[in-house]
Amino acid sequence: MKSNTFKEYIAPIVVLVCICLVITAALAVVYGVTKPIIDTNSRAKADATRGALLPAAEKQFVEYKGKLVSHSGDGVAVTECYTAKNESGMVCTVESKSFGGTLTMMVGVDNKGEVTGVEVTNHSDTPGLGTKDFEPSYLKQYKGLTKLNSTSVKDDGQIKYISGASVSGSAVHYGVYAALEQYKTMGGVK
Repeated sequence: MKSNTFKEYIAPIVVLVCICLVITAALAVVYGVTKPIIDTNSRAKADATRGALLPAAEKQFVEYKGKLVSHSGDGVAVTECYTAKNESGMVCTVESKSFGGTLTMMVGVDNKGEVTGVEVTNHSDTPGLGTKDFEPSYLKQYKGLTKLNSTSVKDDGQIKYISGASVSGSAVHYGVYAALEQYKTMGGVK
């Protein structure tokens, strides 16, 4: 019996490679179509969150182009900062190292240097005890504060931290600390 190498080995490989190329091309087309929509929705959501954290700005913000606060050794950085056109305050987006990975949050600070609100916009922490630090009932403790006594929530004394959720709580606390530091670095909102 004669063995046909092409039919047994090469033809199936060619077919599989063609299938992979077609699927890859289809995914690229879908990505190209959906990427602008996803980007637009992300910008709209970020704009809405900024407006909710600093209502006095009347949703009129301009991106701050100066130096942003970063504590790279601790995994905390202000990634963007928007100031209100009417100088009523600013909203910073901060990334902080949390239990499940990077935690992204927005922090509003008014023109007196008081926190107007905090909202966690993205995280990878396991739902349950650790995510209690992301709930509005916990985050409202920061409202009205002009400074934090420590980068650690346990050492600060102003915030009732949730026992057993120390990594998540510390990530939120350090993020708020970085936003207040950004306000001071900028010399307020001008």
